[in-house]
Amino acid sequence: MEFVRLTRESSTIPVLERINEEPISMEDKSLILNLVDTGATVMAIYEYSEAIGFAVVREYKDIIYLAYLAIARDSRSRGFGTAAVEELADQYYEKQVIVEYEAPESPNVDPAVCIKRRNFYRRNGFKKTGWYALYGEVEFEIACAGAEFDVDMFIEFKEDLSKTLRTPIPHPYRKDF
Repeated sequence: MEFVRLTRESSTIPVLERINEEPISMEDKSLILNLVDTGATVMAIYEYSEAIGFAVVREYKDIIYLAYLAIARDSRSRGFGTAAVEELADQYYEKQVIVEYEAPESPNVDPAVCIKRRNFYRRNGFKKTGWYALYGEVEFEIACAGAEFDVDMFIEFKEDLSKTLRTPIPHPYRKDF
C-alpha cells in the first residue's frame, strides 16, 4: 500500500471523485479539490498501481485529524482500511490521531453503519475519549489513537479550522458533566 499526496494537478482526482460519490453514509462530502484548496492533506491510497481510496488529514501542532477515509466499494472488507489507518498511525506515532464518527443514537443516521464505523476505528487502536461534537442534528463521538487526547489543543484546532473554512465548527462537549 502506498500513500501519494495530491495536488490540484493530480491525474488521480477524477478516480477519487468517483469513489467519493459512492454511497458511504457521509452527509457532508466535499469535492477533493476544495479540500486541497483549504489546506487539507489529501492522499490517494494505492494498492499496486490502482487507486483504491483516499484519506484526508489536517495537521495542527500535535494533532493529526483524520477528517475522511474512503475505500472503493469493491475494495472494502479486504483489509485496506485497516492498512491505511495503521500506515497513518505509523507515520504520526508521536502525535494524537483524532477521528470523529457518527454516534449510533443520533437522528437521521443508520445505527448499524455507525456501529460498524465505530467498531472499525476501535479495532484499529482508536480509544473513546468521552468527548462529543454536534454537527447539525448529528452527534459525533471523538476517538483518539497515539498520544493522549488533549481536548484544549483540539478546541484550539477547531477554532483555527473555523477561520480557515470560514464556518463555525462545533466545540467538543462531555455528557457526564
